[in-house]
Amino acid sequence: MEVSEIETFFRTSDILIESGDFAEIVWALLTDQRTAVVEHGYKLLNTTYESIKVGYTNGYENLINREQSETIAVQNTDNLETESQPSVHSDREFEQLERQLADSRANYVSLEKQHNRLNQQRAFLLEENKGLKTKADAYQNNEKRLKELEQENERLHEQVAQHTETRAELQQLAAEREHLLAEKERLTEQLKGYDQIRAAKEGFSADLKLVEEAIYKGHQEIEEFQTSLDSYFDALEGSHQTARGALAQIRQTLTYLDTPQPSEGEAGYPMTSEQPRVGVFVDVQNMFYAAKDRFGRRVDYIKLLDLIVGPRYLMVAYAYVVQIPEINQSSFLSLLEHNGYTIKSKDLRLRGDGSAKGDWDVGIAVDVVSMLGSLDVVILASGDGDFCPLAELIKQQDKRVEVVAFEHNTSMDLQQIADQFFPIGDELLI
Repeated sequence: MEVSEIETFFRTSDILIESGDFAEIVWALLTDQRTAVVEHGYKLLNTTYESIKVGYTNGYENLINREQSETIAVQNTDNLETESQPSVHSDREFEQLERQLADSRANYVSLEKQHNRLNQQRAFLLEENKGLKTKADAYQNNEKRLKELEQENERLHEQVAQHTETRAELQQLAAEREHLLAEKERLTEQLKGYDQIRAAKEGFSADLKLVEEAIYKGHQEIEEFQTSLDSYFDALEGSHQTARGALAQIRQTLTYLDTPQPSEGEAGYPMTSEQPRVGVFVDVQNMFYAAKDRFGRRVDYIKLLDLIVGPRYLMVAYAYVVQIPEINQSSFLSLLEHNGYTIKSKDLRLRGDGSAKGDWDVGIAVDVVSMLGSLDVVILASGDGDFCPLAELIKQQDKRVEVVAFEHNTSMDLQQIADQFFPIGDELLI
């Protein structure tokens, strides 16, 4: 309800009272939630009450005065008419005045009843307003309490969320605890096994100590046996060298007797009382594959050495070997060492492109050049044409160069440069 409407009610309160809508309008004002509207309702009610009260009092007094004046006027008139008219008219007028007085009294009673009814309504409205104020206060308190409860509810929701997270963390910790307990049990079992192993190890340690002592004694005995065996092999090697020298001397003598002697001026290898110093350089890799590819057999390096050296003095015999990881050559190398060869070995090298390199060309050339001053004859056991420059260098130093190899696998240039070429035949294969 707007303020302009309330002001209109102030100006038309009499009309509202007559129409019977006054009480409903005032009730609507007093029950409104807006404080300003309720205050206007109180003002309207009090103003109307005072105006009605004053109106009732003034109306009643005016009515009494009017009746008294009319009574006096009537009396005066009656006195005048009494003199001029008969008494019948006076009785009729008196009855009329009595009726008017009765009507006035009835109106006064009605107005007084209406006044009492309005007082009752006013008292009822005041009580109702107090109740409404109480309800409004309770409503405000309820709203305030509701806000507090909503805040409390939000806080409880946050606590519930925190409790949920805490519960999830506790569940995770419980799962981790179970896992750790299981791991602990497993480690405990392992420790028990380790304890058993430790106990067994302590038991074995005593036995191992006894075994080590026995092994130590066995090693001492083996070393003593090895020492005696080395002495035996040294003696055997000396006997073998002596026998080989004698055999070579016999072969050379027989060959010399069977071979026609060159006439004066012809080239040849003179026999002198001083034996020529010979150095033998065997390219084992070249000889091995040449024999394997053509004959499917192996070279007898012991016979080869005896044949090519003959009665001459052997200064050194080098066997150049390339070690292949997949092949065990220890027994073969041991055999060569026990039959006059000095082993020079290198490992097979793999290139980045997947190919392999394992030759002794440069190593052989270096050894020959370094020993050339102490040799009279150089024997190359290889058919590799890369040795042609080396053979020419040897001859330039007034040294004799001989080549022994398979004819099918020997460079023709190397055969022509050599002072003598010994082709390997079936007698040197095994």
